[in-house]
Amino acid sequence: MGAHRYVINSPAASVVFAANSSVHPIRSTAAVSGWFEADIDDDQFRPGSLLSGHLEIPLDGVSSGNPIIDREMRRRAGSGAHPVIEGDIETTLSSEGTEATITGTISLSGTAELVEGEVSVLPGPRIVGSGEFDIRWWGIKPPRILMLRVDPIVMVEIDVPLIYGT
Repeated sequence: MGAHRYVINSPAASVVFAANSSVHPIRSTAAVSGWFEADIDDDQFRPGSLLSGHLEIPLDGVSSGNPIIDREMRRRAGSGAHPVIEGDIETTLSSEGTEATITGTISLSGTAELVEGEVSVLPGPRIVGSGEFDIRWWGIKPPRILMLRVDPIVMVEIDVPLIYGT
């Protein structure tokens, strides 16, 4: 058996960004689109399966429910010149059962950073994963608005249902 290509079921997919501030936690959600390729059988990665994939998150679609915070984050991320966060899987370090360890490049604000993390496959299939990222890696200064100071560490969670492609 070989790798299968899937497309992300964008209407059902989500990404959540969570950060702390001096006033209250900030939780933003966004839509995500893209594709994923892996050898998945019975909702598990086949041992040694090589994963690849590409995600896109439009910055204009990231919303915390607070327009002031959203506008400031888009400004700091340079959404005019770089309107999309992109993620690409670069290397599969291990894959077996429902877990895989990967490296990938996240491009934000005109800067690409190589990161490592784990993803899991769930029935459906769905790919889920989470990780902590420091926005300063991409040259973004954390917002300070009056008394509000945002922590630079952001927890990101993805949940992407897949549709079998070609």
